[in-house]
Amino acid sequence: MRRTSSVLGAVTVVVLAGGTLVGCGDGGSSDGGGSASRTSAGASAAATSPASASTSASPSSGASATLPPKKGTGSDADEHRAEAKAAAMLPAPEAIGKALAHTPGKVLSAEIDDNAQDRLIWEFEILAKDGTLQAVDVNPAGGAILSSHQERGESDDLARGKRLLKGGATDAAAAAKAAAAKGTVVSVKLKPENGGHWSVETGPGDRDWSVPLDSVKVSPERHD
Repeated sequence: MRRTSSVLGAVTVVVLAGGTLVGCGDGGSSDGGGSASRTSAGASAAATSPASASTSASPSSGASATLPPKKGTGSDADEHRAEAKAAAMLPAPEAIGKALAHTPGKVLSAEIDDNAQDRLIWEFEILAKDGTLQAVDVNPAGGAILSSHQERGESDDLARGKRLLKGGATDAAAAAKAAAAKGTVVSVKLKPENGGHWSVETGPGDRDWSVPLDSVKVSPERHD
């Protein structure tokens, strides 16, 4: 599973100049696929200007814990099993709690994905309390914050995300808890279709579920 560069279908994100990365051991974090790249803490220190809006994670105990590898032969089934195994190390609701403790706000998406070193991490997009879009990476092996930085999203899509989350009583953690009965939750994403809902993927069978924003009823997600 590759992390998409959008949460609500059309959100385009760009890392601001001051984006910083904090990682230890072999857990250096970088978005997979088309996600914006992150500069290292050492390189960004010289480039960061007062106008840059960024946050950096402080190393914590467990930050150097070995990240789970993306194992397998490259088949979809192998990848799904590896993702589910990594997600089981730090279940989605707990991972969400770790991310929000570092960056308070509302989670727009949470996903197990591989970084540049083919290690699996929890990746979050959070609508912070100050209205900015923040990316936070969490180590499934121990729950340490690996990196964080501010991203820039399209204003219309961010406004839509705020509106959907404001009107809904079910947050990402509640949706993940509800869907956990179906399998190991490997991703939770806010989607705008049908008035808004949470799209939850469970493994290792790669099943997609829909959870409304006003309840914790779980039903198979329809892909029209």
